[in-house]
Amino acid sequence: MEYEDKKYILKKLVQDALTEEEHTALRSSRRVTKKMERQWDNAPDAVKNDCPDESSIWRNICEAVWSHGEGQKLMFYKVYSMVASVLLLLGVAGTAYFALQDREEVPMYVVSSGIRSMESVSLPDGTKVQMGPGSRLTYPARFSGKTREITLDGQAFFDVAKNREKPFIVHTEDVSVEALGTAFELFSYDMENKMEAILLNGKIKVSVVEKATNKMKEYLVSPDEKIQMDRLTGKITKQVVDADKYTAWRKQKMLSFENEKLSMIIPRLEQWYGRKVICQKDLADKYRFTFKVRDESLERILFMIKASSPLQHEEMENGDYILTLK
Repeated sequence: MEYEDKKYILKKLVQDALTEEEHTALRSSRRVTKKMERQWDNAPDAVKNDCPDESSIWRNICEAVWSHGEGQKLMFYKVYSMVASVLLLLGVAGTAYFALQDREEVPMYVVSSGIRSMESVSLPDGTKVQMGPGSRLTYPARFSGKTREITLDGQAFFDVAKNREKPFIVHTEDVSVEALGTAFELFSYDMENKMEAILLNGKIKVSVVEKATNKMKEYLVSPDEKIQMDRLTGKITKQVVDADKYTAWRKQKMLSFENEKLSMIIPRLEQWYGRKVICQKDLADKYRFTFKVRDESLERILFMIKASSPLQHEEMENGDYILTLK
């Protein structure tokens, strides 16, 4: 039987809808029978010190699988009735599994970037990915289906290879971003309370499950737009930004901020240094800063913020920092 024929027959077998000809085709498949026999041989005995009539039970299982008449019942004795029922399910499941093994498994790769480090990755389709610090990217050795799907935990800039026949989709914890030939940044650490997507060129579609309705909603993002989701409230906002400057870190291989809110800066500092920086939301949304981070310590960066604003920092016992008004 061809692969498509096997899938069709197996589906009808489960639905008890096989014709006599299809029963004959399935019975004639030695590969199916071997798979069921292997399931039987590997199953443990139901009772340790008792020897069941295995040949008889096996014949009954085969009759149950291949029989097509209405109202036929199979009776087993003592505990062996339960064993045979389980093996019947294993036989059918094993048959389906065997048929699906014709599909070749594709290896998956996982790339991680550490603290104060950025990684460059080339995907099988030619897409270029620049990963931010503390990020993890999972992708297949090749894109074999109708889409190109990968998973991200962290920050990455994607320069997507054009292929209109195979949409490029990035999955995060609670968001999916679909693109064709596009360049965009995605900031979505599992531990953070927000997700951001910034589009440099092309077009992306961001799919989010709304908290209020539990339904999927889609948002189209245009170049020089940023879409942001608050994971705590589920609120979605969009705003116009200079995407090239916003994503400048991808070219300079360092953190770079130009007149950015502290609320945007702090999460990126936390991932870069692997430390928490606590600040009230109203303060973080109020003050803006411009600076670059190369090899300076977090203490030095916070000192610069203190010197240019009415904010001050204090190190806590666990090594994290808190920002407050002076």
